[in-house]
Amino acid sequence: MEDERKEQPQGRTCDGGVTAEQINKWKALHKHVIRIDVADGDDLHIAYFKRPSLETMSAVTKVGKNDEVKSATVLYDNCFLGGDAEMREDALLFMAAAAQLGQLFNSCLGSLKNL
Repeated sequence: MEDERKEQPQGRTCDGGVTAEQINKWKALHKHVIRIDVADGDDLHIAYFKRPSLETMSAVTKVGKNDEVKSATVLYDNCFLGGDAEMREDALLFMAAAAQLGQLFNSCLGSLKNL
């Protein structure tokens, strides 16, 4: 996938050239696709992620006990589907995306009823 950067009057939109067709393929394969946008000045960086598997969640939890940044890296790398590669390479963009990605752990609500 080639890196695509679109010039906008207010800045660039960097999405890695991901198309609506590609997103639909990811949805068919993974059911849920999450888009994370990170604004950096006037530029917008976009990346797409799937929900983490139990194995990924276990690894994130285990690594997170010693190193939260490595934990975020495990989560990001195992859930990343496509988008702007710069988001993974630039530390500030990465941490902003990882913070949003970490919210996946709390994105579903359950309830308990005593019958």
